[in-house]
Amino acid sequence: MAMNRTGMEISMYDLRGFIKEVEKIVERHNLGKPGEYARWITQDEKGSRNLGLIPYGTANAVNILYTIGVLPERGERESLIKVLQGFQDKETGLFTYPGNYETHTTAFVAAALNLLDEKPLYRAEAFRKYLDREALNTFMEEIDWAKSPWSGAHLGSGIYASIMLTGTGSDEWEDMYFEWLDNQADAQTGLWKKGALEGAPRFHYLASTFHYVFNYEYAKRALPYPGELLETCIKAYKEGACIDFSKEVGWADIDFSYMLARVQRRAGICFEETNRILKEIADGLIGQLLKMDAETSETLNDLNTLFAIVCALAVLQDALPGYIRTSKPLQLVLDRRPFL
Repeated sequence: MAMNRTGMEISMYDLRGFIKEVEKIVERHNLGKPGEYARWITQDEKGSRNLGLIPYGTANAVNILYTIGVLPERGERESLIKVLQGFQDKETGLFTYPGNYETHTTAFVAAALNLLDEKPLYRAEAFRKYLDREALNTFMEEIDWAKSPWSGAHLGSGIYASIMLTGTGSDEWEDMYFEWLDNQADAQTGLWKKGALEGAPRFHYLASTFHYVFNYEYAKRALPYPGELLETCIKAYKEGACIDFSKEVGWADIDFSYMLARVQRRAGICFEETNRILKEIADGLIGQLLKMDAETSETLNDLNTLFAIVCALAVLQDALPGYIRTSKPLQLVLDRRPFL
């Protein structure tokens, strides 16, 4: 139970000031030209950050502005579209960035364009080979589900968003993709992939599964084992298999809170217990955010991490009516398109 400084129970968090700071942070990441944004504006000790224009700068800016309800309607909107489309290789149809899977960057940028009511200029020609059932099945099987499930989900989930959001796939291909996932879900836990749930921390399998759940949500497909999956999430939380949500901030917040909230709706069980956990996650996350300096925080001034944070807040605001106050209701990007 969260308390304020006087020891009274918190009935609602007022995040209107925080959201205004989020908008200012995005503005500070603008590189001086319409539509051009950096992911970072300060260098790390190793000098490893690209402080210039990269896909994860502008795409994250679009994602965040959409979430907080201030995405430009005109003017800069056209510049954002032009910048994002400009990252695409016209020969392969892919979006790439060093250190990231092609499926991740392609899905990430195509998803940002979707928020602007646009698509990439070209289809994902390099991924057309996966329109074949055998090739797709091989691609999915070759993911390291046991030892790198979280990272591997950027492949297994990203291929779906990359193909569908670029207009490369068809209804028949989508059926084929979900047929594979349906057949590979673990009946006891609801996790992916059956027979490959040992070799990594338990939370990594939960975070991996989150990436497939949001594809099911987007496509309005029935989850194979929603009840089992919800019970797996709750058990992991109770047994301490998750991160400490009162001490860490990042992608784990959105991964786990989304899984809990959306799978509970599918399963129709454990409502009170799920809401109690979601409140605890909200308390831990917001308690940390309100202590951060918006101008100097390394966490907040990484647009990629900031995007994860506002997504988590959007999930929690929706799942816990009346608990989080913002001037405009936060809009979860996953309710419009797949992929994070």
